[in-house]
Amino acid sequence: MEVLVYGILMPFLFVFLIVMFSLFKKRKVEKILFSEFDEGEKDLEAREFFNRIFKLERLYKLFLYIQGIFLIIDTLFILFGGYKTYLEEVEFVKEFSRIIMSPPIKFMVPIIMWVFVFFFIIYVVIMKKKENKRITEMLDNLENVKHLKFAKEDFLRSDRILETGVVSMSDIKLGDRYLFSFYPVCIIPYIYIKKMKVKMSRIARNRFIYNLDITLKRPFQNIKIGFAKEDVAEKVREFSLERKKDLNEKIEY
Repeated sequence: MEVLVYGILMPFLFVFLIVMFSLFKKRKVEKILFSEFDEGEKDLEAREFFNRIFKLERLYKLFLYIQGIFLIIDTLFILFGGYKTYLEEVEFVKEFSRIIMSPPIKFMVPIIMWVFVFFFIIYVVIMKKKENKRITEMLDNLENVKHLKFAKEDFLRSDRILETGVVSMSDIKLGDRYLFSFYPVCIIPYIYIKKMKVKMSRIARNRFIYNLDITLKRPFQNIKIGFAKEDVAEKVREFSLERKKDLNEKIEY
């Protein structure tokens, strides 16, 4: 029974923390997509507004703090449990000196979990910094071409929300002038779209993903958004190209 507790407790705790973080993040993204902001957030300057809703620094800091606490608990679990087991084995060897004791296998799962979580935290930090850098560059480009203020207004006004169905928190919002995506994080002005294509890719034996490849004019980088269903990807493509056409006609007029 004791071995079973050692083997199940740490993985269960880790999975529980990951699930709770995912649920909190999903709820946070849903509130953002449906523009459930207080007046203070709505009044933020456009750059600060998008920094806050896209980077979600507070949420990721909470996640890292929780994982750090997990590491501390796991460390104490290994150290004190290992020391207790060591004392028990010392007493056992004194009584049965001819028996060779094997290493405490029951601590292998907590040790493996500790190593995994440690490197997982490092990975999350590195990827988050990389993503924050990309978001900053995107906002710089929008600011340089005077789109940032209008993008904020369009985001708050739009109520066209679609689920890509690929991963959680990957919903997109279709504004009148911009496409907003949370995975990958991007703001795409329709008028900067050069072309859009839907391409099918196999991700498993009987599973496919439909990538909406968006080629943009400079200074914006090309974007690829994944969808679970082809008809949803096509719907986004058709809507975006129609909005591009309408906006270009207004500019020419």
